[in-house]
Order: sequence, then C-alpha cells, then structure tokens
Amino acid sequence: MGQIFDKKNAILIRVNESDLASFLVDSDINDSGDYEWQIKELAEAIINVVPEYVFANHMGGSVQQTDMVEALRDSAKAIYKVKEYDLMRRYCVEKDQSAIAELQKGGYKNRGEFGELLLHLLLREYKGTIPLISKVYFKDSPGVPAHGFDAVHVTPDKQILWLGESKLYGDAKGGLKELLKDLDKHFKKDYLNEQFSIIKKNLENHSIPQRDEWVDRLSKCNKLSDKIKMINIPMLCVYPDDIYNKFADTADSQAFTYHEKTIRDLKKYFDNNNNHPLKSKLNVILFMFPIKDKMEFVTELHKRLWHMQNL
Repeated sequence: MGQIFDKKNAILIRVNESDLASFLVDSDINDSGDYEWQIKELAEAIINVVPEYVFANHMGGSVQQTDMVEALRDSAKAIYKVKEYDLMRRYCVEKDQSAIAELQKGGYKNRGEFGELLLHLLLREYKGTIPLISKVYFKDSPGVPAHGFDAVHVTPDKQILWLGESKLYGDAKGGLKELLKDLDKHFKKDYLNEQFSIIKKNLENHSIPQRDEWVDRLSKCNKLSDKIKMINIPMLCVYPDDIYNKFADTADSQAFTYHEKTIRDLKKYFDNNNNHPLKSKLNVILFMFPIKDKMEFVTELHKRLWHMQNL
C-alpha cells in the first residue's frame, strides 16, 4: 500500500525522493466486486482546489460556508473565460468537432490546462505549499492564453519559491520533452527577472499572507545565483499509462514494481536530455503522474467544472 496524502484518498505516492516523485490513482472495488481506477474521486479532489487556484487567496480558511457556492461558481466561470478550456469542454462534452479543429489550428491541443490544476493540488497537499499568486494574474485579458509559470507557490517557513510547470500529454516522453523546453526557456536571467517583476507587482495589488515579506525578498534578489537558490522547480508530467489495464489493484506490490521500473527509465530519459547550462544548480523535482485515459480524465473534469459554474 502506498502513502495516500490527498483529502479524497485517491492518489498514491509511489516514489518519493528529493528530485523525483511518482503517483498512481488508487483503485477500489465497485458494487459488482470488480476493481476500477478512482477517476471520479480524483476529479473531485482536483475540482475542489479550483477556487484557490483561480483566486490564490486560501479559500478554505477565509470563505464563509454561505459564500462557498458563490466562490465555486465564480472560479469555474473564470476558468471558462480561458479560450482553451472552453474549446476543450465543447469538444469533450458536446462532441463539437469545430472546437478540436480550432484547438489544433491554434496549437492548443497539448497545453494541458488541467495539468496546472493537478500541479496546484500536488503542491498544496503533498508539499505543503501555499499559492503566492493566481495563474490568472498572468492573463492580459479574458480569453487570452496565460503566460509565465503554471504554478507560483511558496513554503513560508523555509522561504522557498516554487515555480512549476505542467504538461498533460498523450505520451510520457512527449510531455518530458516539452517540460525540458520550458526549463530551457524559463530559467534564464532575463525571463526570471521579468517574472519576479510581474509577481512582485501582483503582490503589491493583492492582499496575500506575508505579502510585504515577499515583496521585499523579491525586490532585493537581483543576482541570478540568489534567485536560483530560493527556487524549487516542480515539473509535472501527466500521461496515459498501461498500468491501469495490467493491474486491477494499483496498490498491489507487483503494480509498484512494474511502475517503478517505468518511472526510473523515464527519469533517466529526462536527465539524459536535460542540457540546461545551469543543470547542476537548478533544483528540479520531476512529478510523474500516469492516468488511465487522457480523454476520460479531461472529460470527467469538464463535466464537473461546467456543472460547478451553473450552481
């Protein structure tokens, strides 16, 4: 049995190391006694963090119970202002073929917006971070693709800034290749300077715990070497895997042995193809999250999210 850490008891931690973490979705028997992967429980766990992901204001502790429905509704509506989310919903839920054509034409097919939500959940509940800034802050206007990092979190007591990237891809190596491209593009002096400025500007405009401390810290951190020291880089790859078809019970020891070999091979592939000049100085933590079926995963999330905005 792997360690379970999420509130919905849907996610198993299988490999847990300083530079590598892997997860499996737990399985359970249905009313007929057959094992099923817990897609509904996973979707519910992810959807529950949508308000905090959108608003980055620690919804669980600050929202009155009577305001929770409104918070859920408003956050879901904010998500669907992003063009890619709405196009993907139209394709997955309504089977609108024109939507997938537009996604492919615009290069949105593998952006993996739900990967960002899952990354948010993993950082919050597995690493104990809090969001410093909402992903929405990167948006210039409604419907425009967001820029910057997929997650901006902090570990307050350790003064660590988590700048995360995520990919929801049709295959593991394809997702890892894209994560390596992000690593190359985003962890350079000019890009980090720009993002620190944007984050600081947002902090000055919003009431966020320890805001003044982080504004001061970001303002004083001018050297690239100092920036890198304070940053953890979680890189999440979500991809379909055959383990859910090979093993009925994902908590089984044989499933773990099979899974671990696959994960070790993928980590080796990632490391061998990581050619970043600052590779030895960057604190990259690879998160590997195999799912059973990408379309089923995305469709289940859209159904719940769409219902949420109509509460």
